[in-house]
Amino acid sequence: MLHLTFATQRLPGVSVISVAGEIDTANAGLLDRHIQQSRRRPGEHVVIDLSEARFLGSAGLRVLLNTHTFARQHGGALHLAAPHPKVAGFMDVTQANTVLHVHATVQEAVLAALQQSRPAEETLTQA
Repeated sequence: MLHLTFATQRLPGVSVISVAGEIDTANAGLLDRHIQQSRRRPGEHVVIDLSEARFLGSAGLRVLLNTHTFARQHGGALHLAAPHPKVAGFMDVTQANTVLHVHATVQEAVLAALQQSRPAEETLTQA
């Protein structure tokens, strides 16, 4: 088992959490606690960079799905970025990628989160 490490960058309206290691039953709780502690407010958008996460087990997936649900209930969103190929394959097999917002890069995920932050009237005037 590899240890899990985190790095958090706070941007206006979104927190970007980079995760490295293997997310399994033994440490999924660490991921959950880190996500909760990284939020400035419940409705904040969260981007999780999975490029260095070499494994995602069912316990880790449950954390991501619960985070997604919590964010939506409070007006925010969870965006996943750059999943490692093994992680992307697992999310494809479980069809979690049909529920979660998955992006090829961190930049795409941050931009998508910020687009969701815009007030509806601002979005309509740009259309």
